[in-house]
Amino acid sequence: MRVNQFAFAFGIFALVVGVIVDIYGLVTQFGSMDSAQVVLIGSIILAIGLAFLSLPNRLERYCGQLVVGLGLLYYFYIQTNKIWVAVIIALIAMALMEYGLKHR
Repeated sequence: MRVNQFAFAFGIFALVVGVIVDIYGLVTQFGSMDSAQVVLIGSIILAIGLAFLSLPNRLERYCGQLVVGLGLLYYFYIQTNKIWVAVIIALIAMALMEYGLKHR
């Protein structure tokens, strides 16, 4: 029981830290490579938090995945300057994340 409580607490902590890092990355130097890298780090932290939370409700899980996907979209758009490449990579990453969260 204590392990589940720790995983839940760590998941909440990772979500809060990930959102703070994402917002900080968007606010500081919007559109720069440094901003995109900070947003990517925040999105990875959010994805880890979602994995530890193991949310049974799909709406909350999809909202979290949407935020992670938007962070990945922003990073790869700044990296490549091609929206279609960024969309494809973000969709593939979101699909892999959904598969991993659903079948664990």
